[in-house]
Amino acid sequence: MGMLKASIQDRVALAMRGGETTASEPTRGASMSPSHDSEGGLSSLVAPVLLAIVLLVFWGTLEPFHDRSGAAVLGTFGGGNLLNQLAFPILAIIVGGYVAMTRPAHFRALFAGVYVAVVVWLLIVAFKSGDVGTALRRVVFELFCLTIAASVLALPRTQREFAAIMGWVALIVIGLSYFGVVAMPELSIHQATDALERELAGDWRGVYSHKNLAGAIMALFVYVGLFAAVAWNRLAGWTIAVSAAVFVWFTHSKTTIALIPLVLLATWAMERSTKGWQRALLTLGAVAVMNTFTVGASWQGPIHQIVAKVMKDPSYTGRTDLWRFSAANIAKKPIFGWGMGGFWRTPEMMYSDKGETDPEQADNWVRELGTDSHNSYLETALQIGIPGLVIVLLWVIVLPLLAYPLAVEAPENRLMARFFVRVWLQTLYMTALETVFLTRNNPVWFTALIAIFGLHLLTRRRVAH
Repeated sequence: MGMLKASIQDRVALAMRGGETTASEPTRGASMSPSHDSEGGLSSLVAPVLLAIVLLVFWGTLEPFHDRSGAAVLGTFGGGNLLNQLAFPILAIIVGGYVAMTRPAHFRALFAGVYVAVVVWLLIVAFKSGDVGTALRRVVFELFCLTIAASVLALPRTQREFAAIMGWVALIVIGLSYFGVVAMPELSIHQATDALERELAGDWRGVYSHKNLAGAIMALFVYVGLFAAVAWNRLAGWTIAVSAAVFVWFTHSKTTIALIPLVLLATWAMERSTKGWQRALLTLGAVAVMNTFTVGASWQGPIHQIVAKVMKDPSYTGRTDLWRFSAANIAKKPIFGWGMGGFWRTPEMMYSDKGETDPEQADNWVRELGTDSHNSYLETALQIGIPGLVIVLLWVIVLPLLAYPLAVEAPENRLMARFFVRVWLQTLYMTALETVFLTRNNPVWFTALIAIFGLHLLTRRRVAH
């Protein structure tokens, strides 16, 4: 498609991603990278192994079967886990370096101005924060996560290999989670003896630290399974999808359970939408409505009254306290925010006079036990300011939305694009109730990054099957 023949929406998408190359440019053996067929021998084995290791680290976490009974979960956020501090930089250097040396065109194809804007703004905010060292460390670790996620898409040689490796890793993580439920329930199921959230007793969490995280990643495994059933192996794919869906049910994560059929329906509608406004309604419109009837219910008024009539708990299990508290503190630092890691569970937050950080006079539990806003938009504005939120929204919502019609121009791209869209929509829809954006080694955020970068690359590459 020539630039002059493209619609306004397509021209904006092309400008945002930094070039005019389209999906008509063929690859030569790679799923989305054009240089695999020049390799052989040992190199052809390295890439799949690296991909499997990356997925195991992120999806299986470096701290599986987290113990929630200790007092450590009640304290301030400290310097971080030593294993994480070592593993993720090493992984980023190895994987990013391997891709840079063997597939240099991959990163050039990913270039877009909005990505540069995100990095620049994160650095500006870090230097403006009250704790520059902590903020810079978190920015650097975010960049490690971005590098690894961007590199992942250059590693598989074919769509089938990509689906197979994801499928095997998903089976391992799901299997470990079921094993934990049976053999180590005290570390895989929320207990009445937990230091926090004892009301969650009986909810499955598997290898993860919380049932909401377990439910979210298992939902993504449902989409991995559906993708693998077509692109790799039908039996293995459906085993992944069904076992992950059953696990989601026993997490009792009501939001995630409701979102899975909604995402499947929305993806079906996206594939049949011929107009940009229809796709925008399924993404921007849905996100706006969800935030209106969640965060909007935090204050007395018509929205709160509507929510109170249709829900038994209009506080969304205490989230409205967090949302009011977050909004009040965003107003105190609207431009640069509080810095990444500069707000929740800091000594200043937990032990300062309540009135200094809590204009809304929220309950003590919010500043003493709150770990995040439980809303991606409030949390992003709280940490990196409202301008930072705008840049992030361009990155995670607008750019993929504009890239989608270009990504599916080539028929061979459509199965992978469907998988990416499902992951992307699941993430977007859950952001009204959970913090996802810029959460570094969070497996949901990492998988969403793969989907976002993947849609971008599909505008320039054809998928080899």
